[in-house]
Amino acid sequence: MKGLLLGALLASTTASAGASDNIHLYRYVLDVDVPESPALVALDEAPLRVLLGAAPKPVMATVLASAAPGDFRPGLALDVAPYFLLGGGIRSLGSYRSNSLAGRLMRVLTKTTVSAAALPDLDGTGAWRVGLGLRTTFHDPHDPVLNSDLPERVAQELERHGIPPPADSDEDVSRRGVDLSAVFDQAERQMRSRSGDIQVSAGWGVSARAEGAALTGDGLHDTRHTFWLTGQAALGRRFDALATMQALDLFRSSRALRSGLAVQRKTSVADLRAELAFDGADNRFHPGAAIDVKLPGCTSALASLTTASGQVLRAQLQLRWYFAQCR
Repeated sequence: MKGLLLGALLASTTASAGASDNIHLYRYVLDVDVPESPALVALDEAPLRVLLGAAPKPVMATVLASAAPGDFRPGLALDVAPYFLLGGGIRSLGSYRSNSLAGRLMRVLTKTTVSAAALPDLDGTGAWRVGLGLRTTFHDPHDPVLNSDLPERVAQELERHGIPPPADSDEDVSRRGVDLSAVFDQAERQMRSRSGDIQVSAGWGVSARAEGAALTGDGLHDTRHTFWLTGQAALGRRFDALATMQALDLFRSSRALRSGLAVQRKTSVADLRAELAFDGADNRFHPGAAIDVKLPGCTSALASLTTASGQVLRAQLQLRWYFAQCR
């Protein structure tokens, strides 16, 4: 009898030790607030001057066309979170939610992206302008893993339907024979409506004119560094207020500051933004507006209209694909 009791106790202890609260973070990336590519910010080809403060998506690809009087050029950009690329999404839920220094730093690392972009120069020589960027989110109250019970609700819904829990490596839980759309919709509404707290992101980017042996560094000219800090505060489920400060061309005599404010109106099919920014490069105020329309398959079309130097109108269209839970 003692042997049976001891065996049962050992089995119970082993099961408890084997139990894990591991999750895959990227199962819970929501289809809201897709920020600009940092490499395009470095190239001064972001759709607007006031930038979003939301956390980035793990992967995003952007195709764009920018036009002003006598100026038309296409471009490409790719953004990737190294943490995602290296398979680091598997985390203990307890450690991810920890407010220790290590826990906070790991959340920042999770939301850090690197970016590259290229578009043709306008001098007619066939040269290109290339950009590299780095962006991270320091404070993200709209994180559904940190600030909602989304992982627990997904697990409960799967269990309720008799579906075994996903493997740690599974990045998608939406194709397991259970309709989880209501669970994710509720999480989106809950995160979008969080007010009284501000998402804070920052970035750095460098752009250069590439000629000849650009990959060796000998063909890179006119290098410009840009730093920025941006905040985004929810004023309810449907409205956001945004503020951005940028330091342009910081390490050269032509350095300048740019700052601006914007409002965003969010709907189920599109987000609309209007801004007013002061650009120290030409000492002028620049208005701007943009609409970001959601398309099927984790894609969106973003159209913007603003003024460039000399107060000429500049229009831009971006088609973006990104990794998220899109429905």
